[in-house]
Amino acid sequence: MPRIEECAKCGSAAVVQRAMAVVAERGTDVDLEVRADAHPSALVFKKSARSTVHAYLCSSCGYVEFYADDPKALYDAFLAAQQDTPQIT
Repeated sequence: MPRIEECAKCGSAAVVQRAMAVVAERGTDVDLEVRADAHPSALVFKKSARSTVHAYLCSSCGYVEFYADDPKALYDAFLAAQQDTPQIT
């Protein structure tokens, strides 16, 4: 996980590190996830890769960046999807 020393937008050093990104559902918090499908056109068995994300946020300007905890799994699924997708020529 990266350590963000300053805000990419305003340059402030007042950055909150690794804040939990959550979705509020019926009074409880659920971790926010991103998903990449190795077979996105499949109706079932998409071979999905998922990763929770954490937020880094600037307490000066409010800028937020999200980082995936397992980016390699997502990238591997993305590459598989590229091989699975027919190329139009």
